[in-house]
Amino acid sequence: MSPLTKTVYFPDYPKSASGRSGLTVPFPEGCNGAFNRVANLSSYSIRNLTGYDSFARLEIDAQAANTSTATFLREKLLNSVKLVREFDDRDYRAPLQATFQGGKGSPLHDWYPYLEGYSPDFVNAIIDKYAPAAERILDPFCGSGTTAITSALRGIAAYYSEVNPVCRFIITSKFAALRLPYAERARIARELESLAETIERGLRSSLEDDQLRTAFRCAFGDSEFFDAKSFSNVLRLRTIADQLAIEDAALAQFFVVAVLRSLVQGSLLVRRGDLRFKTATELKRNPPRLLHEVCASLRLVASDLHDAPHCERAADLVCNDARALAMHIREPVDAIVTSPPYLNGTNYFRNTKIELWFLRQLASKEGLRALRDAAITSGINDVTGKKANGSFNVAPSATLVKVLAAFSGNVYDPRIPLMVRSYFGEMLGVLKNFHDVLRPNGIAAIDLGDSCYGSVWVPTDQILSELMTACGFVQVDRIVLRERQSRDGRKLGQTLQIFKKKEHLPTDRKVVRSNTVNSPALKGWKQFRSNLLHQQGAMASRNWGDPLHSLCSYQGKLKPSIAHRLVEALIPTGTGARILDPFAGVGTIPFEAQLKGHTGLAFDISPAAIAICRAKIEPIIPSKVSSILRKLAVSLDHADATDVNREQLDKIRFNGPLSEYFHPKTLAQIVAARSFFKEHAPNDGSTALVFAAMLHILHGNRPYALSRRSHPITPFAPTGPREYRPVMERLRTKVEKSLLSIAQERSRSGRAYFQDATQPWPSDVANLDAIITSPPFFDSTRFHTANWMRLWFAGWEAADFKEKPTLFVDERQKQTFDVYRAVFQQSCERLKPGGFFLIHLGKSRKCDMAAALENVAASYLEHVDLFTESVEHCESHGLRDKGTVTHHQYLLLRRP
Repeated sequence: MSPLTKTVYFPDYPKSASGRSGLTVPFPEGCNGAFNRVANLSSYSIRNLTGYDSFARLEIDAQAANTSTATFLREKLLNSVKLVREFDDRDYRAPLQATFQGGKGSPLHDWYPYLEGYSPDFVNAIIDKYAPAAERILDPFCGSGTTAITSALRGIAAYYSEVNPVCRFIITSKFAALRLPYAERARIARELESLAETIERGLRSSLEDDQLRTAFRCAFGDSEFFDAKSFSNVLRLRTIADQLAIEDAALAQFFVVAVLRSLVQGSLLVRRGDLRFKTATELKRNPPRLLHEVCASLRLVASDLHDAPHCERAADLVCNDARALAMHIREPVDAIVTSPPYLNGTNYFRNTKIELWFLRQLASKEGLRALRDAAITSGINDVTGKKANGSFNVAPSATLVKVLAAFSGNVYDPRIPLMVRSYFGEMLGVLKNFHDVLRPNGIAAIDLGDSCYGSVWVPTDQILSELMTACGFVQVDRIVLRERQSRDGRKLGQTLQIFKKKEHLPTDRKVVRSNTVNSPALKGWKQFRSNLLHQQGAMASRNWGDPLHSLCSYQGKLKPSIAHRLVEALIPTGTGARILDPFAGVGTIPFEAQLKGHTGLAFDISPAAIAICRAKIEPIIPSKVSSILRKLAVSLDHADATDVNREQLDKIRFNGPLSEYFHPKTLAQIVAARSFFKEHAPNDGSTALVFAAMLHILHGNRPYALSRRSHPITPFAPTGPREYRPVMERLRTKVEKSLLSIAQERSRSGRAYFQDATQPWPSDVANLDAIITSPPFFDSTRFHTANWMRLWFAGWEAADFKEKPTLFVDERQKQTFDVYRAVFQQSCERLKPGGFFLIHLGKSRKCDMAAALENVAASYLEHVDLFTESVEHCESHGLRDKGTVTHHQYLLLRRP
């Protein structure tokens, strides 16, 4: 059995040729427990515990005690740690080992106070018990790098992702230290010790960094995080770091580590879960001493360079965002060991805002918001409407559904349920990536704690377990690591859960950019892009195609010839494919799909558009149509102009007050018809047909129109005399004409959903062969404005025109194209392997939509092709943006 020894390094200890010399302290047999307690402590920690920074002074005191220097130091050390019992620190159940404090004092571990971290022994214990043969280990939320470093030191290939630039810098610096030869470490350690001695003089001779000062004011305004002298010194430390980077890049890196470690300690702030200002009592008890902290940190880093073991391996940064892991990992990993962000309200980026600023990663208020938006939502201040609306489908967790219901009327901040929903929605995207990158039977070890908001308990670990199960994992172990307590006294816990990926489930995808346009399956696509038949002959006309395309005029409707050619290009006619348009409008694409023998499915958020779409693709029963017409006629017989509240109606006004468009008797019948359809909602094809016909005749410049003379697509201010136009006469004519067209169609097996495509999709929209769509063009005509009269008839009131448009994609995409992320993510889930996602877009001087959307889609779908078609020579009618769109873009993606 090898003797137990601990080597302790002192700055003034005589150096060997390698530079790695120190005092070796032996532990006799029977002292295993004592040795285990101190074995992982760094020399810096041991020197602090024993009170001996100088080897010379230690040697003098040992001689006075008439004992050897090593024995004297060992007794001092054991007395200092006050060992009360022996235990194996590698036990993952040891409570402290599951927190950052568990590794406190270990080499490299104290370089940055990452409170959310855990100890190296915690990671070692997990690997030993659950993944002893692992050759490739991943930490998707790597924090300060404990999993990656521990794995690499075991000779395991380590991979990680981490969204915080401060953490990425610390991880990179730790691996730089581990890979340095000992002689080079000794040189840098001497330089750091020298800097600790001379830093005050160096600051006096250095200038303040004006760029960093400006960035501080831009990011933090008038906030004062340091006293005046300390703030000046921080700006000078930045200047010193930049000068060192020119002269000695390795030294500069470790110098910056020491500064980052010292910034909060030397400020007016304190980390207590969240970063906050110190109270008056705290300031009195612990006044900020920036230079003292920097000197101590320089000595710590220097000491750890001696202590840290050597490691040839480096860890690979896979990506910043754990939601994009599958896109970047080429070979499956054997295990995942990680601790995701806790759902505890902690603002992880605000906690590191000073360090981000010093690293020049934060120079504006918007910069902090952008960093938070890039991370998993875990705090109240992370919540945005975009994130909440773009959350993934979290239906796989019944527990989460109950938790969200419990928040109803029982929450002190309305952002809390949005935070909870966003957190698990985003985590579901991460967990699906876990499944994609793990080999069959691979292990995922997840350290996580639960939360409580008011009286609502959020069993985070249980919900995550349900989501993991839905993603193809089975739980094999659950260990309670420690018990915690919420502010109101509720008992909370921290658990380690171990999951195994089911062997029979294949890895879903490997997302790479490739061009497979020459595939035989894309023969029709090649013909489409080379021939552009929709621009030639009769197909160039906006009126080309089945008469039912003209069931109701509509601003922004895709030309039927384009829809016809797109369906034909991707899916062979008559094969009974399932084709979805998530931004279907009035159903041009799904209707063309059905005309070619497929099942057309459609989403739209407009109640007017989806009714028109439903009339085109859902089954029509002529007898029911007749029944609806009869019942409507009875309702209109009782319409009375004196019952119409014109003052209320005229709150609906865009190009003119609503009542100005109609003769009073006609208006009374229209109002009665609107009330009728509130009771007989157009939720089936037959009712929707009558409703759509009513929308068509509502306004226009043709004899069938009920209004005074106005535009048939957008109801501009009316002209001409008021003339009574009975509703039923014109409506029957339109319906009968439409029924003649329907009689000549093929089967109607489609379905239209009144559905926001960015929200969770209905479960029966699955096994899709293709998704073909044309979302609103950027900066296009506002659909809610152009179609205002039809939206009013479909049920909107004056207040709706102010509130509901904010949910429309044409408005939301002006802020960010991330609004489409949930669409692409769910498309990847619902498409069959190899299924196509084709997007028809508009390119203008203001925006290259294809480039923007391809970037968002890249995490989920494979690029196949992109080409651009000039439309400057075409007539403008039917385009979503008549003033700025110069080209149509066709972006073709595919589920691998």
